[in-house]
Amino acid sequence: MLPGVDVRLSEQRRMAKQWRPTLVPMAEMMMRDQSRAGHVLGGTRVADLPDEVSVRDVIRTRIRGEVAAYNADPGPVFRGLVQPADAVRHSDGFRMREPRPLDAELLIAAAEEATGLGLLRLRLDDRPVDLDELITPADHDELIAVLDRSIVASAS
Repeated sequence: MLPGVDVRLSEQRRMAKQWRPTLVPMAEMMMRDQSRAGHVLGGTRVADLPDEVSVRDVIRTRIRGEVAAYNADPGPVFRGLVQPADAVRHSDGFRMREPRPLDAELLIAAAEEATGLGLLRLRLDDRPVDLDELITPADHDELIAVLDRSIVASAS
């Protein structure tokens, strides 16, 4: 065996032992949907959030997760914050006329527009928050989405 080869292999092993990937624990928080009268309509745990995040990014992460779960196995019911255009509200979510893949970005746009129009209000620790407010998920129990009515995506 060549002496230079041994040196290079031992150097690679030494470098591999020194380098360790850093796993950054991601935060999560509960998001609850409720009517203006306080009736719980649904909700979900939003995971994989950074330690500090905007409320807008919590909403986006939630909707992308809901759509990804549905698109992995499209069925007759979509459970999520935003109602797809051709779906009908039902007690267990939104009944799809025809199971099909959904576009998360269209549902996100509908949620953001509804927030701007006041149809969707967000509350954290019994106080209103706006989409651009930065929060630390670990410091809060839940983010509440108060819906005046269903948010319907125009062409999801």
